[in-house]
Amino acid sequence: MVVQVASPETCVAISGVGLIGGSIAAAIRVRSPGCHIIGVGRSAARLEEAVRRGLLDEYRSGELSENSLPAHALGIACQPVNQIVPAAEALLRAGCGVVTDAGSVKDPICRVFANQPRFVGAHPIAGSEQNGFEAADSELFAGRVCVITPVDTVTEPSKSEREANSLRVAKFWASLGMRVVEMLPPEHDRILALTSHLPHVLASVAAGCVTPEMLPLTGTGFRDTTRIAAGSAAVWTSILSDNAEHCIDAIQQAEMRLAEFRKALQSQNLEALTALWDAGASLRRMLDA
Repeated sequence: MVVQVASPETCVAISGVGLIGGSIAAAIRVRSPGCHIIGVGRSAARLEEAVRRGLLDEYRSGELSENSLPAHALGIACQPVNQIVPAAEALLRAGCGVVTDAGSVKDPICRVFANQPRFVGAHPIAGSEQNGFEAADSELFAGRVCVITPVDTVTEPSKSEREANSLRVAKFWASLGMRVVEMLPPEHDRILALTSHLPHVLASVAAGCVTPEMLPLTGTGFRDTTRIAAGSAAVWTSILSDNAEHCIDAIQQAEMRLAEFRKALQSQNLEALTALWDAGASLRRMLDA
């Protein structure tokens, strides 16, 4: 699915106004300035600050009551993945017509909502090692991919309702400048374990192999490789644990690759070492082609 139609949203409720939620709000401000943005969260003080900075028009703090949000609103749950299910349930209960999320693990979440046509799972593949809406970036999603993971329901009219809601969610993410693709939740989780979750683990491993005394001797290679290791431990513990099976498989693949490097070095097999390096380099260059 590739959608290039502007979002018709007039009201969006963002639950979890941190880096991702704040960047969604900032992107809406730039691309759909007529859209009314409601922030949802636990801290009234933080939400008030987001209003003061112009990211939000209003907010709801604390527990949402039934029908406390407009029925035409699109709700977006932007919490860490282990908090998305209750956040999305609260948005649905509060009256949002359709609810989506921004979690980087999809199958455990989508299984909970398999029979709820008003929920459409999504993963905007964009982020930063920074935290909080203070680091919000209106261009964070521009040119990036968003995966939506609707789960088919077997009964009508729920199936047709979900299809309409999936298109609505796809149009919203496309309106932020994203290229939208559709994928089954388990396949998304398997691939993202390799393309996103494993790199974060490897960055953390590389950072953990040095001591503070060694830091003055690090160069751009260390900084580039370990930048994402500075992300939130709470966020990444949640992601890794919720996608544990696929992450373990990805780590095992990395271990096998590292073992090949070690074997080539131990035997001083420079031909094998060159082949291993060239294979990785060739694939990486494809990103810039």
